[in-house]
Amino acid sequence: MSPSVYDTAQVLRILGPRDNDTSVVEWLLEQQAEDGGWGDAAFPLHRDIPTLSAILALRGFREQAPVADAIQAGLAFLRTQAPLWADLVVDELPVAAEILLPSLLKELGEEGDLPREPYAKLMALGERKQKIIAKLPMRAGVPWIHVWETWGAEPLASLMDGAGSIGHSASATAAWIKAAEGRPELESFVQRGQDYLRQSMRSTGMEQSGLVPVGAPHTYFEQSFVLYGLLMAGLLDEPALAEPVRAVLGDLTRALGPHGIGMSDYFLQDGDDTSAVVAVMHALGLPADAALLRRFQKDDHFIAYPGEMNSSPTLTARCVHALRMLGETDGLEPFHQYLIARQEPSGRWSTDKWNRSWLYATFHSVIGLIGSEHTAPVLKALEAVLSAQSEEGGWSSVGEPNMTETSYAVLMLGYLERHGVHHAGITRALDRASQWMMRQYSPFTGREGKVKCWISKELYRMERIDSAFELSALLMLRRRG
Repeated sequence: MSPSVYDTAQVLRILGPRDNDTSVVEWLLEQQAEDGGWGDAAFPLHRDIPTLSAILALRGFREQAPVADAIQAGLAFLRTQAPLWADLVVDELPVAAEILLPSLLKELGEEGDLPREPYAKLMALGERKQKIIAKLPMRAGVPWIHVWETWGAEPLASLMDGAGSIGHSASATAAWIKAAEGRPELESFVQRGQDYLRQSMRSTGMEQSGLVPVGAPHTYFEQSFVLYGLLMAGLLDEPALAEPVRAVLGDLTRALGPHGIGMSDYFLQDGDDTSAVVAVMHALGLPADAALLRRFQKDDHFIAYPGEMNSSPTLTARCVHALRMLGETDGLEPFHQYLIARQEPSGRWSTDKWNRSWLYATFHSVIGLIGSEHTAPVLKALEAVLSAQSEEGGWSSVGEPNMTETSYAVLMLGYLERHGVHHAGITRALDRASQWMMRQYSPFTGREGKVKCWISKELYRMERIDSAFELSALLMLRRRG
């Protein structure tokens, strides 16, 4: 996984530099953009959380000459950002922003003369969310302790999961370790937490010490989405992949329980991973129970976890797709209407809780509608994707074409073609995409130029999942001829 500015800065601020190695400070400074903020400039709302976190961490290193200037530039950036929060659109918020931003602003205090008025709606939303959280069970592996660093006080041993983490979060785990200082009865748990942080650092694949991702481990998230990508590409029956597919599916079916499956053995089951696993199991001839999916139904859509304030079209579409595969077609119309209501006049679906790419959201939403009587929204989405292809042959939400988002478009077009949607533009687009992707294909290269589409406390990249989608698209194109 890509290293996280937010979590890396939080761990640094809370626990200090590991082994007095301050090179992580240099890394934070290197991530700062020319406008003074941290994060992808194309997606402004996803920048305040890492920027505030970086500023708070860097305040402990003001004596270093570049740091003071970086802090001032960051504060100036936040002042320009503040008006963006006045008109709150819940579905566009980064994950847990209503909890994280108010907490970070409180930590910042009066420094930088940052106005608070634009954040009033967000803070009110955060207060509502805190009341919801207060009524939920507090135990290891539940998603609401993923932000324990913002509200946790008592370091209960019962909050630590089998991975040694607090909510699969380096930030929350660091805060718990700090709170447990001087408590001999918790020393063994502190050691487990420290081991977890070290393992999290390794999961970034970076040689730089002190860098951590937005969350870990994501074992079953990786496995389920890789197989689902193969399913979308029509490649689950590829003979050369049969052995590894069986091995991964074996892991998933062993982990799948009566409540579904979570991102790991130690985290709450969620609708996203569960729907992917159910669909793949059915496609490979294994029995799968539709009741597993119905557990995540909430009115006209599906959810990942209890207490969510904003919904996800992609998760809902994946659940609908899995139900249709199982032959559970009765009662799907409310979910179709949910998806259709979120399609924009352009034909795109641009907003999703878990992924910032409109190509990803549109791809999945279309899959959720295939097989229904609603052909017009599908054709409208098809035209939107075809018209967005670059002259070079690739796709991107913002800027130059990239392999990851091109794979989303290619997989959608290939799926439509295989499922009887006839449009002359599909063949031309896939032929052009094939040439472009083969020119761009460069395995085992570094991270430069790779996009971050996944949404958490900040945008991040799931290297294996994203690479698997890219490879699935390439293999699909090759098999297609």
